[in-house]
Amino acid sequence: MDQAKKYPTIDWTKNEYHQLQLAVNALKDICAREDKRHMMDGHLDPHTRDIIDEVISMLEDEIDYDPTPNEPGEPPITAYEMHTAAWQEHQAAHR
Repeated sequence: MDQAKKYPTIDWTKNEYHQLQLAVNALKDICAREDKRHMMDGHLDPHTRDIIDEVISMLEDEIDYDPTPNEPGEPPITAYEMHTAAWQEHQAAHR
């Protein structure tokens, strides 16, 4: 009897970033296979390969994005403290 063809299943309940990581891994696999081929036997032209490398880089930057600011930001100072310090500095400059 004919057996039904089995297709790979994708777990769509995972985070969308997980799906993006799977796409990045697939693109890296394509590049790895292409690297094993001789230049004259390559399936991808250099322009397409450059696009794939750029897409991989952009997707990895997005997947690994850290929303935490790298700079400490402004010091915790109130407007009153800032103006008081400026006034004292102004007074000291005129003595």
